[in-house]
Amino acid sequence: MSSRRQSRIQILTSDEIDDLYKLPEFNQSEREEYFGLDDNIQAIVSSMDKLETRIYFILLLGYFRAKPVIPKFHLREVRQDVKYICHAYFAGRKPALIPLAKSTRHKLVNQVISLLGFKILSNEGQGELMCRLRDVATITTDPRYIFDESLAFFSQRRIALPGYTTIQALITEALSDERQRTEQVLSQMISESVESCLLKIMNSRGLLNSLSGYKGSARGITPSELDRELHTHQVIKEIYPELKELIGALKLSRGNLAYYASIVKHRSITKLRRAPKWQGLLYLSCYLYFRYRETNDKLVIAFSSLVKKHNNSAKDYANKKVAEELEVIRTKLKYAGSVLRLFVDSKVEDTTPFGDVRQQAFDLISEQDIQMISHHLDKNDFDRSAYRWEYTDQQSRKISGSLRKLFLALDIECIAGLTLLSQQLSTAKNELKKGKLKHADKRLIKPSDRPSLIQEGQVNLKRFEFYLYSRVVAMLDSDRVYISESEQSQRLKDDLIPEDIWDKDRADLVLKTGLERLITPIHATLDELDSKLNSLRIGV
Repeated sequence: MSSRRQSRIQILTSDEIDDLYKLPEFNQSEREEYFGLDDNIQAIVSSMDKLETRIYFILLLGYFRAKPVIPKFHLREVRQDVKYICHAYFAGRKPALIPLAKSTRHKLVNQVISLLGFKILSNEGQGELMCRLRDVATITTDPRYIFDESLAFFSQRRIALPGYTTIQALITEALSDERQRTEQVLSQMISESVESCLLKIMNSRGLLNSLSGYKGSARGITPSELDRELHTHQVIKEIYPELKELIGALKLSRGNLAYYASIVKHRSITKLRRAPKWQGLLYLSCYLYFRYRETNDKLVIAFSSLVKKHNNSAKDYANKKVAEELEVIRTKLKYAGSVLRLFVDSKVEDTTPFGDVRQQAFDLISEQDIQMISHHLDKNDFDRSAYRWEYTDQQSRKISGSLRKLFLALDIECIAGLTLLSQQLSTAKNELKKGKLKHADKRLIKPSDRPSLIQEGQVNLKRFEFYLYSRVVAMLDSDRVYISESEQSQRLKDDLIPEDIWDKDRADLVLKTGLERLITPIHATLDELDSKLNSLRIGV
C-alpha cells in the first residue's frame, strides 16, 4: 500500500490565485457601493474609539462584500480607499497609517463576518467538507473540479473563504484518501490469478502494445487486423468477469474510470511500470475494462459489415447471373419459333417418334437453353434467391474463415421472448467450436426462405450457418439481440438507472410528496390560528 503524499497538489495558477484572493481595486462608484453604511452599521462604527479602528472596520466590510475572503492589509497599502472613507464619513480627518494590533484585527474580522451572516470554517465544517470532497473524488479526480465544489460548499454554508493553501491541503488529502481507498479495495478483492495476469501484461515486453486499439475503421479492417482484435479480445476475456466485479466494487464514476484508462493509453509503458504497484494495476484494470468493451464494439461492427458486404456481393452476383440469362434468352428466343413449328409441320408425321422430334428441337436450341426459356416463360421472372444462395455456397469456406471466428468471439444475448434463437445460438457456438454445425432448428427459418434452406426435408447446414449470422445482424440493428459488454451494442436498459435505485428514489419521492401533502394543511391551519389570535389581540 502506498503511503500518503505530503506535498500539496497544484490546482490554480498564480493569476487565478490573485483573482480569487487579491484585494479588490475599486473605482469611485464601486467605493460608494461597497463602503456604503446603513444606520445600524453607522452605530457600530460610532461606538468604536479610534479613527484607525473605524476605518479598518469599514475597509474589511467593503472588501468582504466584494469577495467573501478575509483580507490582510495595512492602511498604507490602500491609501485611496482610506482617503475616500475619511472624506465620506470623517470630515477628511487623517488617520495614522500604522498596523493594527492582532487582537483588534481579529475582533474586527469576527464582527464583520457575523454582521454579514458568514462564519469561519470550523473543525466541524471542515469535517463536513472532507466528506463531500471524498464523495466528489469518486466522481472525478480533477483537482480544479474538486476546488470548485469546495467553493460551492463555502457559498452554500456562508463560510468565509479560507486561505488557498488550506483548501489545497484539504483537496490533496481527499485525493490521497481516494487513492488509498481504491488501492485497498483492489488489493483485498483481486485474485492471485488476475493479479498475476495484470502484472504479466504490464511487464511483458510488447504485450501491452499488442493489446492497444486498432486506430482505423472497423468496417475496413483487414484480416490481420481482425486477428489482432480477436487476440486482444481473447486475452482480456479470461479476466474480464473479475475486472468488471472489481470495477463495480471500486464504485468509481465513469469519468474517473475513463481518466485512469487514459493514463495507460497516453503514458509510456516505462512510466506506468514505475507507478506504485496498486496504482499501476488500477490504471491497467480500468484500461482493459474499456478496451474489452471497445473490442466488442469493433468485432460487432466488423461482423455486421462482413455479413452486409456478403449480402451485397450475393445480390450483385444474382443480378449478373440474371443479366446473363436474359442475354441468352434474347439470343435464343428467335429459335423458339422454329421449335414450335415442329408441332404444326405437316411434313412431320403423327407416327414420328417424339424422340426424333425432340432431337430436331435440340439441333435448333440446346436442352439447357430450352429449360431456361421455358422456366422464364412459366414464371415470367428470374430466381434471384437461388443465385444468391449459389453465391453463398461458393463462399462457404470464406464465411467459416472470417464470420465464424467473429460469431464465436461475441457473447450475443437475446431479449425476452426469443428463446428458440437463444438456444440455437448456444447450440451453434458449442458445435462450431468443435468444427462443424450439426443441428438447425427449422422453426427459425421464415416460410419464404424454406425452399432455399430445406431440401428433401433436411436443412442445408452450410446455408443455415450464414442464415443465422444474417438474422443476428438484422436483430442487432433492431435491438432484439445485444452484446452486454459493449458501449454501442448493449441494451437501452443498460444505460438507464438500475431498477433497485430507481424504485428507492421513487419511493423516497412518494414519501416526501406524501409528507408535504400532510404538512401543508397543518401549516395552513396554524397560519389561520395565528391570524385569529392576532385579531383577538387587536380587539383587546
